[in-house]
Amino acid sequence: MTGRKNDIHLLKEHNTNLVLNALIGMKTATRGQVAEKTGLSQPTVNAIVLELSEQGIVSPGTFAASAGGRRPKCYTFETNHLRAATIRVHEHSLEYSVVKIDGTVILRNSWALADSGGTVEGLQTLVQSLIKQDPDIRIVSIGVPGVVDPGGMLHAIPQIPDLSGVALAHTLQKKVSVPIYVENDMNLVALGSVGIGAGKTSSDIVFVNIGKGVGAGIVMGGRIIRGFSSFAGEIAFIVDPLAEETFDEPFESLLFRAENAAEQAKLISGLIVNIICLLNPPVISFGSNLATKELLWHLRRECEKRLPLWTLPSFQLIEDFESAYDRGLLAVVYDILLHSQ
Repeated sequence: MTGRKNDIHLLKEHNTNLVLNALIGMKTATRGQVAEKTGLSQPTVNAIVLELSEQGIVSPGTFAASAGGRRPKCYTFETNHLRAATIRVHEHSLEYSVVKIDGTVILRNSWALADSGGTVEGLQTLVQSLIKQDPDIRIVSIGVPGVVDPGGMLHAIPQIPDLSGVALAHTLQKKVSVPIYVENDMNLVALGSVGIGAGKTSSDIVFVNIGKGVGAGIVMGGRIIRGFSSFAGEIAFIVDPLAEETFDEPFESLLFRAENAAEQAKLISGLIVNIICLLNPPVISFGSNLATKELLWHLRRECEKRLPLWTLPSFQLIEDFESAYDRGLLAVVYDILLHSQ
């Protein structure tokens, strides 16, 4: 019975996201138009729109023209009083935005951490300041370059050692009344990669960052895959049984010392083959200071040597890493606003 309840819950989440995305895209629409756009039944759409309306996420507006009979009411995605703060945590700074729930950026800036007394203190000050300036902020979404375990504790974050072992969301939540959500940066970029390029037609995608740091984010069915201890995607620890040698220095150092893209592709290919064999994603996106179209071409040739052609996913280059990161942060906001009620 528990499994069936979980299936029903996941189906409702999926259908709600379809309705939400349709309303965002169409700006204003009748329930019938939403049903036609999403392919969902009219009763399902009616129930979801009613729930979204009660939560203040959509609002009823004008009536559409009648095709005979009662004029149908239009519904609009509400943006004026639903805002979010999104924050990307870096080693020496906090990059932040205040956005309307439709993605319109109201404010974008950065906060230097040098005089904050520490990363946690800097985040506390920034979050409190943003909410004081804009009371319409309903949620704060934060991305960090480390593992966020199921209890909210941060691990494997060598760039920012003062965050290691910190339950960041819990700590910040003591200072403000709005929900705080903290997520791994690679997971967020993966989430933000869905719907662009080769990922337009799929909700399954793996994002791979290989350069300054090695990691991956995994999204399946439009949901982040974390694993039981949130260690999924930590590909730097993968042991490649096909490798011809073992390395005595950091993987990224070898990549930077490689003479050309073909040599880099040979180093990376074992990791990518493992990802394909384990997850069989339709799309793998790449983004880093090393990722180029030339690298992806050579990488595909290397994978073709080891795997049948019909198993290989589309490879896509994420040229604007920061935009994908921001889209992931906003996607988390959508999810929490809809499903934390």
